Amino acid sequence: MNTSATAPIRVAHLADLHIGSALRGLADYPGAPAIDRREAPYEALRAAVRRIVEGGYDAVLIAGDVFDRRHCDARALAACQDALGTFHEAGLRTVVVSGNHDAETPLPHKLHLPPSVRWLGADAPESVTWPDLGITVHGQSVAEPDERRDLAAGFPSATPGAVNIGLLHTSLHGAWSRRVCAPADPRTLARAGYDYWALGHVHHRLVPGAGAFAAYPGNTHARGPAETGGRGYTELLIDPDSGGGRRRIGILPVDTAPVRYETLHLPYPETAEADLRDRLAAVPAPSGGGAVVWTLSAATPPGLLHEARALAGPATMVCPAEGAAVSC
Repeated sequence: MNTSATAPIRVAHLADLHIGSALRGLADYPGAPAIDRREAPYEALRAAVRRIVEGGYDAVLIAGDVFDRRHCDARALAACQDALGTFHEAGLRTVVVSGNHDAETPLPHKLHLPPSVRWLGADAPESVTWPDLGITVHGQSVAEPDERRDLAAGFPSATPGAVNIGLLHTSLHGAWSRRVCAPADPRTLARAGYDYWALGHVHHRLVPGAGAFAAYPGNTHARGPAETGGRGYTELLIDPDSGGGRRRIGILPVDTAPVRYETLHLPYPETAEADLRDRLAAVPAPSGGGAVVWTLSAATPPGLLHEARALAGPATMVCPAEGAAVSC
């Protein structure tokens, strides 16, 4: 935790944990790394929690879809309970809001929340203040799986003299997600006057812009070939109060997931073989014994599959294009 008056305040912003969901798009062939499609997401959660607890953070924000609606079992409940308990034992304050997936499972209501954890309600926005950090968090949970209300429009005005953070699970105008959830105009976020909006629902890291400083951290683990790149959470770095007015906030992506998906897109047959080795070498395996799952794009010659598998290292899986038949 922050122990110096001059050190920045560090807050971990997570979203879309989908605890209990399984990985998709994996292949089984001789020489492929062993990836347990159900265990890997739990390890991704544990890796994120370890990084936060050991990283000197002050607080944690979780912007919804903590659980996955299809896997509302006892193990998912225990994993969430353990994560929140670990944050509490480490002295971290935590605020959580529900997303549309959480609204479809009874698991949030079965949790025994530690004293330092606030899971905000869905009836109206609530505010949590941490006076020692100079931060006020405003948030509201999603109540319905098909939430169509503009929840952001009801959030309170910024608290004077504090760093104001909005916590919300929203699709905004829907451009980056397949499912509408608590839609809002980014300009509505800007009018609240907050210093930062910690958003959830979109599974890719994204800064929407349009006036408000807001970010989606992406999910803690990719669920299939369409969710490429590093996964984990976003770190907020808040400058200490120097008495000079508004405090600066920086954000930094932190990769913690042990399995990373990438697309092997080599559409030009004349250069595909020459480019193959460079593409495979461009993305190293995640640290700590992780793996990279490459999936051929539809435009990549399918004949490169076996060559790619021959060139791939022991921590690399190469899968055919989705829907393609292949002899392994």
